Amino acid sequence: MVPAEVSYLWEQILQHTMRFFKVDALGVLSQARVLFVSYKEALNIREPAVAIPVDIDSPLRPADPYKASFNGTEITLWNPLPKPQGEGWSAFPDAIVPVWYRHQTGTLIPAWNIFSNLFNLLTLKEERESTLRDVHGRFVAGMSPRYAPGLLEVPAFNEAVAVLVAACLGICKDGYPRFTLNNLIKPPAVILSHDNDILRGNDFWTQSVRFLRIFQPLIRGRMPNIKNIWWILRNTLHPKSFYLDNIAGIIDIERMLGVNSLFYFLNGTGGRFGARSGLELIPAARKHIPSGWDIGIHYNYDTLLDAERFSAQLRQLKSVTGGQIISGRAHYLRFDPEKSFSFLSSMGICCDETAGYSDCIGYRCGIAGPFQPYDPAAGKALNLWEVPLVIMDGTLMNQYCTKAPQVFRDMMSHISKVGGAISLLCHPGLFFNPEFSEMRGVYRRLLGVARDFNGHGMSALSIIGL
Repeated sequence: MVPAEVSYLWEQILQHTMRFFKVDALGVLSQARVLFVSYKEALNIREPAVAIPVDIDSPLRPADPYKASFNGTEITLWNPLPKPQGEGWSAFPDAIVPVWYRHQTGTLIPAWNIFSNLFNLLTLKEERESTLRDVHGRFVAGMSPRYAPGLLEVPAFNEAVAVLVAACLGICKDGYPRFTLNNLIKPPAVILSHDNDILRGNDFWTQSVRFLRIFQPLIRGRMPNIKNIWWILRNTLHPKSFYLDNIAGIIDIERMLGVNSLFYFLNGTGGRFGARSGLELIPAARKHIPSGWDIGIHYNYDTLLDAERFSAQLRQLKSVTGGQIISGRAHYLRFDPEKSFSFLSSMGICCDETAGYSDCIGYRCGIAGPFQPYDPAAGKALNLWEVPLVIMDGTLMNQYCTKAPQVFRDMMSHISKVGGAISLLCHPGLFFNPEFSEMRGVYRRLLGVARDFNGHGMSALSIIGL
């Protein structure tokens, strides 16, 4: 592993610690001495320090995952390292579920391949080395090697940093790793955003889908679903109802709970996978959004790695909103793990929220919170912040149905013990829409859960400080 990769990962660890831990945590990391060395060098260190091996690669498919108790929750580790041979080594907290190996002189070596695991997650190695893609060219959750063993909902980066901070705290106090954080973690954050894919319900493609749904039951020998006739008529007469008009409702809920969010607008080329609603409705929607709520660009389907189309869409959106646009998310979450980060940075995007899954909730990059992607050509972090999407409203409900609020509660509880921020996307067209009655009130309930954990809701730009 080259020094540039070590410097990059350490920088991300420090940035994460500064953002989600209290100020004493940074002092603990520097005072305890964290060393990134070869495995052989780690075995030969004889002083109180954390020695992290950097020369052991991890397989794409996680090996031998196991859980360990930590700070009132459970962390999940995989790709374990063997206990060092020789006298003077002990496993902590125990030999069955080790988190650290400690030499009697005070040296700590992680019991799992922390460096390779984290670097591979942040650089999307599992999808860069895979040819699997869906019809939209996406690497979806079901294609991840972490999917089958149930590891997509593990914020591995957050857990590793929390364990590292606790171990350093112990080294500074009595020379032994600790498994509590003594009130060093800040309250969790919830990063809120809204994709304005559809601002009116009477566009050709939306109405066509409804028309087809009338006759779909006939394929299974059932009666036609005539309810869709009502949705067609309703939005023919009132096209903005339950779409553009819902933006005001979202703002009201967020104001009531003392949070704010970011609204992404889709413009440019129209069509089934493009901007359905037309450019003229964006200024009307923009008027609903008060000062303090950010706006960004929802990259159109056909702009993936296309500088000319991307620039044209960005210029057009700036012209109708009259503001600076420095953040975005891709429509349909289209993303290239090799090229998209550097492409977006070259287009003037400072914050991207694309790296999530369309088919499952989860931590695509293994992290709950922002990070800077690695630029292999320059050997350092890009001038871009990625805020990976963790939860999409419709995906959460499709996956967990009535259990969705409890699943979110469990995720918030875990993040409150290890530090971090969960990204939550709510579409205005699903916020309050009788056509999707199962979604009614879901966003408000999720924000209520976040408040139970003192979770502060904010936009991606706010948490980064842009």
